[in-house]
Amino acid sequence: MAGFAAFGPTRDADEDPARTGEVHAIYLLPSAWGQGYGRRLLSCAAERLAAAGFTQATLWVLASNARARRFYAGAGWSPDGAAKDDDSRGFTLAEVRYRTVLALARPGIDRLSSMGDE
Repeated sequence: MAGFAAFGPTRDADEDPARTGEVHAIYLLPSAWGQGYGRRLLSCAAERLAAAGFTQATLWVLASNARARRFYAGAGWSPDGAAKDDDSRGFTLAEVRYRTVLALARPGIDRLSSMGDE
């Protein structure tokens, strides 16, 4: 396995979890960078969120991670102005939120079945 993406409803208190999905994590082995796998993982996560009925999606990225920020911007995501500090690891990590509008969800897709096998 070269990587994975995890996604679902937003965890942010300032967002509506019925309308906003979130890419919780996207990880790729460094040996797989630059081969299109990351873009494919992100695209698949966005497609699955749209199919589940979400109209927009967000993700959090380290403010200092210029490579990841370029990657998300290149995929059409934009910073939305939200920022937070994550102190859960015993030191502070500054993060910024990116957002994208999702393609219209396909009719007839059941939210639970499409999210159940993440």
